[in-house]
Amino acid sequence: MNELPKRVEPKTLPAGYELQCYTIKSVLGQGGFGVTYLANDNNLDREIAIKEFMPRDIAARENDYTIRPLNDSMGEQLAWGMERFIREARTLSKFNHNNIVRVHTVFEENNTAYMVMSYEHGISFYEKLLKEGQPSEDELKDMMIGLLDGMEVLHEAGFIHRDIKPGNIFIREDGTAILLDFGSARQAIGEETMTLTKVVSPGYAPFEQYYGQSSMQGPWTDIYALGATCYRAITGEAPTDATFRNRYTGEEAISEIWNELDKHSKKYSTFFLRAIEHSLRSKYQERPQSVKEWRSMLEDPSVSTQTQWRLATNSYMNKSKSKPAKAKKGSMLKYYLLLIPLILLIIFGLFYLDKI
Repeated sequence: MNELPKRVEPKTLPAGYELQCYTIKSVLGQGGFGVTYLANDNNLDREIAIKEFMPRDIAARENDYTIRPLNDSMGEQLAWGMERFIREARTLSKFNHNNIVRVHTVFEENNTAYMVMSYEHGISFYEKLLKEGQPSEDELKDMMIGLLDGMEVLHEAGFIHRDIKPGNIFIREDGTAILLDFGSARQAIGEETMTLTKVVSPGYAPFEQYYGQSSMQGPWTDIYALGATCYRAITGEAPTDATFRNRYTGEEAISEIWNELDKHSKKYSTFFLRAIEHSLRSKYQERPQSVKEWRSMLEDPSVSTQTQWRLATNSYMNKSKSKPAKAKKGSMLKYYLLLIPLILLIIFGLFYLDKI
């Protein structure tokens, strides 16, 4: 039986390679759209991280380390994607928040672009889960509150992460969490090239990221992804992919998530698990619509949260609109019941006067 060929990773920049004022030290990680390096900033004499735009489906590296499109028809896609990558770096450089990766600069070289970021010491949340297992509710909430603060800053500026998952959350040595590896540029490339299934992270991406345009995405998209990350931390598995869950009716999809979360109700409070379940609703309109709304669910154990009031109000309004005849009939019945005694009283009065 023939063995399957081993997957060959694209050639990366070697240790010692000089890239402007930076010297490459090692590869920190690589995926379908880029390579992240540990490097030394020779001007400031400090370690930094450099992310290289390298979409392997449409580009390859030459022997001189320059990037080229796989064929002539992909040249325009490569240039378009690089422009989005640079735009994303410039946007991120405007944020200076403890829970958002710090972007220092972006530049072009080797026919591609490089994003220079702060190098953080610690491990990814994915590695932490593998090493330590299920966190306590307090540990998970502490991580979430910090990330929600960062997400709120992003959302208020009109920016969405679009790729929150355990591997893109980094836990510093002091325990604080930080958002890494934003997916906005990848999402734009996926929509342009119709390769979204290769862009999103199954289990962590909501349905609207697969089939909806960017205009359908918003804070609720990142809320779903962070909720899925918490679901993974609690249950040990990522949620069923949104494309499969969307085949069920609303109640079936909700029950599937809740039944798994409820198995851990001895370790986690019910209101906390309910807040996670709400973030994973298939229909984005049923999820918390903002970080502020979801934070209130996580911090307030009462049932009267903004989300549940909104859902209850919508449900009541829908039921009222669907049953106008019944409401009218009930009102008329009450009217007749009040009128009958009055008629009887008048008849009795007339009969009594006639006797006199």
